[in-house]
Amino acid sequence: MSRLAALLPLAALASAAIAQPVAAPRPLDISPKPVATDPAVRIDYDIVYVRMPRKGDAVGTSWAEIANPTYTDPGADLMLLHPDGTEEVLVPGGKGAVTDPVISFDGEWVYYALFHDLAGGSHTQGPPAGADIYKLHLKTRESRRLTTQTFTPNLGAGAWSKDFRTAEPAKNSIPYGVFNLGPCPLPGGKVMFTSNRNAFKPPKRLPHLMQLFVMDDDGTNVECVGHLNLGGALHPTVLQDGRVMFSSLESQGLRHSILWGLWTIHPDGTNWGPMVSAFNPGPNPTAYHFQTQLSDGRVVAEEYYNQTSNGFGSLVVFPPGPPAGQPPFGPGYADDPRNPALQHGREGATPRTRRLPFSPVGIASLTRFARADEGPADFASGAMAPAPIPGTIRPRQQPTGPRVGKVTHPSAAPKNHLLLAWSPGPVNGGYTVHVPAVDSGIYLLKDGKAIDEPGRLLKIKDDPRYNEHWPRAVVPYSAVHGVKEPARLPTLANDGKLSKHLPAGTPFGLVGTSSLLKRESYPNGVVKGVTAAAPDATGYADLGAFNSAELPSGNWFNQGADAGRYSNADVHAVRILMMEPMTDRPVGPASGRTFRSHATERLRILGEIPVRKFTDGKEPLDPDGNPDTSFLARIPADVGFTFQTIDRHGMVLNMAQTWHQVRPGEIRNDCGGCHAHSQKPTLFETTAAARPDYDVFDLTRGTPLVTTRANDSSGKRWDDKAETGLKTAAGVVDVEYFRDIKPILDRSCAACHTSKAGKAAGNLVLDDARTVNLPDCDDVPGTYYRLAMDGAARFGHKPLTESWRLPNASRYVRMFQSRRSLLAWKVFGRRLDGWSNDDFPTETEPGNARTLSLKGEPVTNTVANRNRADLDYVGSVMPPPDAVKAGKVKGLTDEDRLTLVRWIDLGCPIDLDRKGRGWLADDQRPTLTVAQPRAGANPPLTRLLIGAHDTVGLDATGFTVTADVAIDGSAAGTNLAPRFRPAGPGVWELPLAAPLTTPRAVLTVAVRDRAGNVTRAERVFSAQ
Repeated sequence: MSRLAALLPLAALASAAIAQPVAAPRPLDISPKPVATDPAVRIDYDIVYVRMPRKGDAVGTSWAEIANPTYTDPGADLMLLHPDGTEEVLVPGGKGAVTDPVISFDGEWVYYALFHDLAGGSHTQGPPAGADIYKLHLKTRESRRLTTQTFTPNLGAGAWSKDFRTAEPAKNSIPYGVFNLGPCPLPGGKVMFTSNRNAFKPPKRLPHLMQLFVMDDDGTNVECVGHLNLGGALHPTVLQDGRVMFSSLESQGLRHSILWGLWTIHPDGTNWGPMVSAFNPGPNPTAYHFQTQLSDGRVVAEEYYNQTSNGFGSLVVFPPGPPAGQPPFGPGYADDPRNPALQHGREGATPRTRRLPFSPVGIASLTRFARADEGPADFASGAMAPAPIPGTIRPRQQPTGPRVGKVTHPSAAPKNHLLLAWSPGPVNGGYTVHVPAVDSGIYLLKDGKAIDEPGRLLKIKDDPRYNEHWPRAVVPYSAVHGVKEPARLPTLANDGKLSKHLPAGTPFGLVGTSSLLKRESYPNGVVKGVTAAAPDATGYADLGAFNSAELPSGNWFNQGADAGRYSNADVHAVRILMMEPMTDRPVGPASGRTFRSHATERLRILGEIPVRKFTDGKEPLDPDGNPDTSFLARIPADVGFTFQTIDRHGMVLNMAQTWHQVRPGEIRNDCGGCHAHSQKPTLFETTAAARPDYDVFDLTRGTPLVTTRANDSSGKRWDDKAETGLKTAAGVVDVEYFRDIKPILDRSCAACHTSKAGKAAGNLVLDDARTVNLPDCDDVPGTYYRLAMDGAARFGHKPLTESWRLPNASRYVRMFQSRRSLLAWKVFGRRLDGWSNDDFPTETEPGNARTLSLKGEPVTNTVANRNRADLDYVGSVMPPPDAVKAGKVKGLTDEDRLTLVRWIDLGCPIDLDRKGRGWLADDQRPTLTVAQPRAGANPPLTRLLIGAHDTVGLDATGFTVTADVAIDGSAAGTNLAPRFRPAGPGVWELPLAAPLTTPRAVLTVAVRDRAGNVTRAERVFSAQ
């Protein structure tokens, strides 16, 4: 058949497609009518909003959003708009700017944050003057400042100047301000807010780590409740049921640096959980931020792309929780019908939709005309940017005309209405501008019903000279929600009544789960190649090709974190990792980068807990009929932690994708399984770990570690073949290149893998201690670079593509995945990733695609085959037995292999500051809890009860307790600490000879660890 004949059917199809009539898109109305034109809507209340000057249509403006939450344009005033259209300035922005207004439950006060002076600030740093929280009485104009510019960094993590701010010779100082933002009134006279006052630095992108704090309404009793906020937290918003929803940066591990989800937490920091997970797939994922709750109880949240949209996007709506007995989320497979299609704009006449893995039950689009992803708003006409003229690179004429714009800052109003800010135009361009620049005004979305065009909005205020935003109805909470205030959730008592493992005043918590087998950790939720409905074209089953030139799988970068193929039989233990925060030292000694790892996270092993159980040689079953893999462990409270499921070699099978926490005295064993979002949970109380005879793993006294049977110190059986064991280290365990890995390489590898005697074995040099000087790195030795950083393939064997693609760190290491790392295969003497050498083509001559073969047969050198190619395990175990026998090198011990595995699975950390400020630094402040007295009102006190713990150890001389009133015969200001006596693990008490009564007192407690880090609690209370 001729080439022309072969093309005829395609030409016919093309002609048929052209001949088909295409429905013209309906032009959208982009002219909202004044609210007064709708007789069903009555604005009979004042509205507080923020007014920011515009700079004309050709000049962009800066907005605080997820990419730069601590910077905005100066001159933003707090305004009060009256129903008759008149208005007045409540707080002038001046050189600073007002942001984050919220109305008190009685409708009489407005809380807000004020950037004091934006001079000297930037998108990446924020201003030196910082921001603070105020409250203003709307009738009397009485103003109260609730926070101050006081940093509370880890004292042992720097040689600090006296006030932490003023530069001093050879001292660390902080050039930016404290950012106290996002006030959220809580029932019972509390306020939640976010702050960077701890001076921690996030592991990715953002300059400042914003954490959740709670304080009394007068600014006293400040307490950090967001110890799990290790990426960032923004804008807490209280729900009717008393929970607080907030935006959370879920960028643990290798995940994208802009994955902001929506979580909930109780006001005391307990019971955190996901509301909308940041699992939007694609190269430009969006964030969930700016949220509110309608009168009917549904939650409204904005979805938008960072930086280029100024915080504008589209709105979704969903119930605050699932119906009783129903799982809260859809499955991980985005295209499952339980994950509904969400519309955000249109492409011509076709709605632009996307589906979210693990969609909240009942989620729907609310502003269907507005784009949530990267790109300018759609044309109102429905026109699309056309493809280039065939046969040329010359584009067709681009469409012109008005665009439908985007929305931001939703806020509930009476009668289920929704206030928001809407701007017409492209609303795109970030710090530049797509003309016309953002011109937002205040609008009302009627009845909380979805709309398809901005013309369905009702205009309240839109002055082209300003950007009006942050609208808030000045009404009591009852006018919107029908009750005086949200529900008051009880504060965790920490009174010893929940568990015998948690005595009163404990600084610990319990964590566990019902099953590690009931999981939804698989990328995209479908195991490909199992059914015809889910074919596997590449053989990698969405787990990520070894080194494809195509875009990497979402595995480890978005949803899912599985390390190769495995079955339930491979699940052996759970590794609990503590992630220490990183103190920011921007000025002075040890400033800048002090360690490297693949996720810039300082991870410590709290414990490795085997989950297999044996009775008379048999494994008990859980209620689902699976082998029981439940566990329960006692861990330090108020530290960020995460999980890795590991096999019997200690290698990661899958990894959690966000941080966790427990508060002092809290128990969290209610997840129902590992990532079992869309399944009916397996109840913990029905599993072996809930039985009274279960031995709870105490990670506060030692660190259990998986080992071989020969090194077992437990005397118990942990697997079906009795091959593994368990030993206990004295404290938390970390692994670091210079201290732990280099000695192994020097002892057992470098004699052969050296360039000193010609070409190194395997073309891999492992004795290069010289610091590299390369475009992507100038601070690590050559051996480390070859193993853990050579993605550019500058050394050794070359890949079939131009580089070793992510998540490969090099030819030898795959980030966080020892099971898929050639280095691990060679030291264990076999392939370990669940595939075999016969599953994929591999070149017989490294780097030469012309030598691709599969099962001993040549394979055609095509793009597809190069993308499918992997590495084979060939040769012998390393070091070679002959070299060991000859005495050339020392053989590896079982513990050496486990050390190498843990190093890979912790991200290949290396310390760049050998003086104590790098990877090995102790940057975790002690846990401290004051159980008695409680903040606020107490009955007469019969004792003072305090809990404290540190993973490295407390410095007894740093324990102080003082009060501003006399206590038990000791004068005010006396250090009461020497009078305390032990009352249990990590608990101290001071019994009082006579009950203490006082109308108001301040108790100040401080503890210090051996590194010099101090945790301080100032407790304002009464007892009467």
